[in-house]
Amino acid sequence: MPASVEPALAREIGEKILVWWYRHRRDYPWRCERDPYKILIAEVMLQRTRAEQVVPVYLEFVSRYPTVEDLARARLEDVQRYFAKLGLQWRAQKVLEMAVYIVNRFGGKLPQAEEDLLEIPGVGEYIAEAVLVFAYGADRVVVDTNVVRIVERLFCAKSRGEGRRDPEIRKIAYLLLVPGKAKELSWALIDFGALLCRSTRPLCESCPLRDLCCHGRQKTRSEKAVDNYARKRV
Repeated sequence: MPASVEPALAREIGEKILVWWYRHRRDYPWRCERDPYKILIAEVMLQRTRAEQVVPVYLEFVSRYPTVEDLARARLEDVQRYFAKLGLQWRAQKVLEMAVYIVNRFGGKLPQAEEDLLEIPGVGEYIAEAVLVFAYGADRVVVDTNVVRIVERLFCAKSRGEGRRDPEIRKIAYLLLVPGKAKELSWALIDFGALLCRSTRPLCESCPLRDLCCHGRQKTRSEKAVDNYARKRV
């Protein structure tokens, strides 16, 4: 556990993020879904793609292929037509391989063990973690680049290498967990990073965490220093 992060403070921050999210959350069809297969498809489509762009394609796709067995029997050219709408035509082959593997290896049911999920073609650490949390209720945070950025700013942490794989960043992210709310907190962090704690031009003045955030406090001190300097110049 990072010595500089107080668990009680981290929990308080997690709770405040949830309060913010219940008022400002974004609604997407996959967030109401409990079918692990459909959650998997959503996560594949969402990689490097805007969620708003994914919505109509996702709905068409799961309507055409409502089960992993349906997808495993599909023709490549048909699947490609859906992914071409997202500019991801090349991903169709991997999705078909994924479906066939799940049917042949796991009898059409996505496994609940992370090591088994990682066996599936096209499933990496992030997608496996998302399935575990959003489909199976695992008590962990789905760590993506948004979460890394939020953690770094909140606690003035610095990731090493790829942030979402940094064990210290992950430890801090897990300290934010509110019991029984891992799924909601993961969505909240995604939305918080997209709407407030943005990669560029973060909306610190509107942030409910500004007084608890290391980056926010530094920004406030800097603004006060500039303001004081301006007053002296008058």
